[in-house]
Amino acid sequence: MRKPALRTIDGISALPPGAVAIDYRPQPLQARLHACPANEILFGGAAGPGKSHALRFEALLACLRLPGLRAYLFRRTMAELERNHILPALAQFPRQLGTFRAAKQRFEFVNGSMLLFCSCQRESDVFRYQGVEIHLLCIDELTSFTELQYDYLRGRLRCALDVPPALRHKIPGIVCASNPGGVGHGFAKARFVDFAPPGVCRRAPAAEGGMLRCHIPGRLSDNAILMARDPGYAARLDALPEPYRTAYRDGDWDVFMGQAFAFQRRLHVIPPRPVPGDAPLYMTFDWGYGAPFSVGWWWVDADGRLYRLGEWYGASGAANQGLRLTDPQIAAGILEREQALGLGGRRITRLCGPDCFAKKPDYRGGGQGPSTAEVFAGAGVFLSPGDPSRKNKIRQFHERLRPRDDGPPMLQVYDTCRDFIRTIPLLTADRRNVEDIDTTGEDHIYDEACHACMARPLATSLDEAGKRPAARLIDAVLAPPPNDEEVP
Repeated sequence: MRKPALRTIDGISALPPGAVAIDYRPQPLQARLHACPANEILFGGAAGPGKSHALRFEALLACLRLPGLRAYLFRRTMAELERNHILPALAQFPRQLGTFRAAKQRFEFVNGSMLLFCSCQRESDVFRYQGVEIHLLCIDELTSFTELQYDYLRGRLRCALDVPPALRHKIPGIVCASNPGGVGHGFAKARFVDFAPPGVCRRAPAAEGGMLRCHIPGRLSDNAILMARDPGYAARLDALPEPYRTAYRDGDWDVFMGQAFAFQRRLHVIPPRPVPGDAPLYMTFDWGYGAPFSVGWWWVDADGRLYRLGEWYGASGAANQGLRLTDPQIAAGILEREQALGLGGRRITRLCGPDCFAKKPDYRGGGQGPSTAEVFAGAGVFLSPGDPSRKNKIRQFHERLRPRDDGPPMLQVYDTCRDFIRTIPLLTADRRNVEDIDTTGEDHIYDEACHACMARPLATSLDEAGKRPAARLIDAVLAPPPNDEEVP
């Protein structure tokens, strides 16, 4: 077969449009992705806006426009890759463009470009790509990858090709697609969804690669073709149990599968408001040294509603690493921050975990040294033991977050408490015990905040089986999918 000649369009090498017909007409949201000036993009959120389709054709178009390009398209497993991309590519890519090499899992274009289909199931699998030169990195279902996998693959991104000026903003570059949920939900949400408003391009910090980053959210309504050809799909999404329905239908990144708590910004986060002079005040504390410590300040309204008005999270910025401050330094920092919050001189009930009352080893003199509570007391910060019951505190926390018909939920958080807002939605349920959270997560603020909930307990609404609706929600998330038999 005679290879079609290449020609130049606007200084970019491409196959003559008359020589090869490509059956792809991007819908408006897909066209926004292809035209986006950023070179680190997350596309999608809800199910159905055509994420995978657009991602595959973004790689195809880049390969056609720049001879010699190496585009890598990743999914977590090879089975997912074959089902979602390789088979559709074989059906959609015209044969005149090149040849698919099944043994090497790649499409070789006649202009010398390649689209490589790659899997990376385990974290250690990233080292298979050590030394490769990735010009365009495409990752489908980003949240199924860990932060380490993403950062390592991004580190393989470089390009020694002579890139035409019209493509230099895109090559080298990264384009990802994803729904909420999965092991990488937290870092994807922090780096894209919370980093800038939707559709706004913003430069990432140097520690995260320094690329021009953008999140392009998508919903089912953005895919008019799917809506027309399968009008029942929307109803099937609406019929999903929570949190699947909100995550897949709305693309809500505050809700995801396996989430321990139904925390949502629109329900639980408020702008700061003045603290009433007669309101009861609480300070809650979770000790940490190598791991982060957490301090929270609360006030209570006449209805018993808790308001988190301030916090001090002792984290270094690295994953789950503390500031390594001594007890006198933390006590002094607490008093300093209370002055800044306007709480100086007011009566505050200070609650903490039982570990704060344990004697510490005295490595210099031998024996035991003073506890954290004793050191704090010497600085004028007097601690009282909180109730550490894990079973009861998770129920109280659920009850505080529960939406109510007669007003806002019974726990409200000032929008200045960024670490509470960041960490609480990312906590997951323990798969071995649905009445607890997975303690391998960043749970320091949760443990600290529960002291306030346990100090002001609410009556919990139990069903006949003794489980709250929130507990049943977790059961539904963790349960295996039902079979096709009808259950009476």
